[in-house]
Amino acid sequence: MQYLFPFVLGVVFVVINGLTQLAFAQSQGFKLKPTGLAFIVAAGMSLFLGSVTPISGQSAMIALAGRTDEERQRVAALLIAAVASTVLGLTGAVSIVVNFAGLSVMAGMMAGVGLMLAQVGVDFIIDKKKGDKAVGFISLASALVIFGLTNGSPHRLVYTVAGSVAISTVYFLFVQGRRVDLGILEGQSESGKFWTKAYWQTADWTLVKPLVTPKAILSALALICLGIGIVTSFGTVNQNMARGQGLDITQNMDTLILTTGVVDFVGVIFGGMPLEPIISGTAAAPWPIWGAFAVMLVLGLLSLGGLVTKICKYMPVQSIAGFLVVIGFYSTFLVNVRNPNFSADIQTSAIAMGVTALTKNPFIGLAAGISVRYVGAFFGIMV
Repeated sequence: MQYLFPFVLGVVFVVINGLTQLAFAQSQGFKLKPTGLAFIVAAGMSLFLGSVTPISGQSAMIALAGRTDEERQRVAALLIAAVASTVLGLTGAVSIVVNFAGLSVMAGMMAGVGLMLAQVGVDFIIDKKKGDKAVGFISLASALVIFGLTNGSPHRLVYTVAGSVAISTVYFLFVQGRRVDLGILEGQSESGKFWTKAYWQTADWTLVKPLVTPKAILSALALICLGIGIVTSFGTVNQNMARGQGLDITQNMDTLILTTGVVDFVGVIFGGMPLEPIISGTAAAPWPIWGAFAVMLVLGLLSLGGLVTKICKYMPVQSIAGFLVVIGFYSTFLVNVRNPNFSADIQTSAIAMGVTALTKNPFIGLAAGISVRYVGAFFGIMV
């Protein structure tokens, strides 16, 4: 029971976060039924490969892919990116890139990722289009209080996620008496029983013929770059959270990007959304590998069962604001800035951090840090 409670809390509240991303993806024109099937495949692969990082909806990737609004071109771009991810994973190229970058550049990039995450959390409070000051502020305030009160607990982040999301959601539903305005999603239940023949004969399971155009290729290149940054940065965050509770766990970045490539073939070809690594509270909970598996399995079954839209009416996305600020600033930014590797080569670390935060793209920050280090070494102006 000592371990079961934080395990269940971690799974439940990461699932809630995943559901909000599914609703966002549906609003961008992605289909949920084939995405559900991709989740199931991802769950099986992750458990087999021993991954602590769930593969789920990632807002930056969804938004970037959604900019290609013509479905056939979008599918082409996502499939090209899936091929690239699969090749990178099979060849071990991601590990080669990380080792080539060096520990100082990686520490700088991760510090920049921390600032990115904190900024996303703040945006959920103050941004005029996606923010909600009241709900977001309560989420942030409760997250900071819980994070402070649970100092020393191995499940500190799990309690922070669970408490801040629960308190701000209760405020939204019962104090304000509101429900999420799902807009164009209203009335779309993605209904049907997936064990019946009729379920698999709907338009949701019609193959989309990819259309390769210059626009699709450019979109694919952007998706590939962002995907590498997400895998290396978020995979490292989850690995560090698991190690923070004394577990000897290493997140293999090659198998992680391989998983994203393979599962995207399953859903994208039908118009489903891309699945990418996410920062997950289950990594800070007991049994993090099984936690990641449970998150993906539950999201897959909810998507296949047609329950996502109905549930999302009761979950304001702004409820995760506090968790993002805490994990971004305290558990990612400060941890990496205080890392001895950061100060060992402060020039490249700072460049990697700044470029990552400014461009909102960890891969660009990684490339900038590597470039500065080797150009500086060539001219003899840096160590």
